[in-house]
Amino acid sequence: MMAEHGGDGDNEVEDKGSGNINIKVSFGSNSFDVFTTPQSTFGDLKGVIAKETGLDPTALNVLFRGKENDDHESLEMAGVKDNSKVTLIENTSTENDDLEKVEEIKENIEEVSRGLEAVNRVREENNQFEEQVVSLETVVCSGTQVADKDFIFLTEMLMRQLLKLDGIDAEGEGRIQRRLEVRRVQGLVEKLDDLRAKNSNPTSSVPDEPSLPPSSSKVDQECEVS
Repeated sequence: MMAEHGGDGDNEVEDKGSGNINIKVSFGSNSFDVFTTPQSTFGDLKGVIAKETGLDPTALNVLFRGKENDDHESLEMAGVKDNSKVTLIENTSTENDDLEKVEEIKENIEEVSRGLEAVNRVREENNQFEEQVVSLETVVCSGTQVADKDFIFLTEMLMRQLLKLDGIDAEGEGRIQRRLEVRRVQGLVEKLDDLRAKNSNPTSSVPDEPSLPPSSSKVDQECEVS
């Protein structure tokens, strides 16, 4: 089974955000995905693969386009792009060690793949919900009144998505992607709350008594920009 990553390591990968590229790794009859930045070196890539599989990075050979690159060479300079494929070869000392590690890697890969696949399925559903939130935002910003039940329904659906994500048993990259998706859904719920408040409080009514001007919400600012 894959070892639990420390909190600092997860945050470090998370902070790289959308600058990451997806690299498809082929190892024997198995394949899996890892994420890193295009500025990373092949040595860095070995470290990421070792973190996901539990292998010794010094015993790994990573082939890109049929050749092994120097550990200090950057992925970007070698032509590695998003969804590029590399082949992983491990130098093992004995046949028994090789068989044991292959079995362990298979388990790790399968565990990571299951988690990523589950997160990706929820992400596809969230893409549709995000489109509905954007549509509501467009209507509200135009000044058109929206039925309150539309906000309630969409909020309930997003809360169900959070429960789905919470129920996914993910490790490694799958756990990181799940956390990012949770934050995305939480952001959509917050936006819906702001839109609902704006929809239920038209700006046409002006108070008789003078008062301090209300601070603009994020939704108000986005409506002004649009």
